[in-house]
Amino acid sequence: METKTIHLEMDCIHDHLNKTMTCSWLNGEVRIVVYWEAGTLGVIRNDQVVETRDLEGLTLDEFVRLEEQCQAAAESLSQFDDMAA
Repeated sequence: METKTIHLEMDCIHDHLNKTMTCSWLNGEVRIVVYWEAGTLGVIRNDQVVETRDLEGLTLDEFVRLEEQCQAAAESLSQFDDMAA
């Protein structure tokens, strides 16, 4: 079996009007949405909320780890896209 390295880009959009930040992979299939006013974030896959967290007490290292987990999930999912092509 051939081993293939996959690298995906993350898009990050800051919506100052609605006070949100969205980090997304695979054209939004996997994303983290930070709701600054509510003090929460949500991890979303295929428009379904997978996890929510409070921002209070969330460290930068924990947020980066969450981004890395989403990146890994998106890379895993993208392999199925490649197989269908």
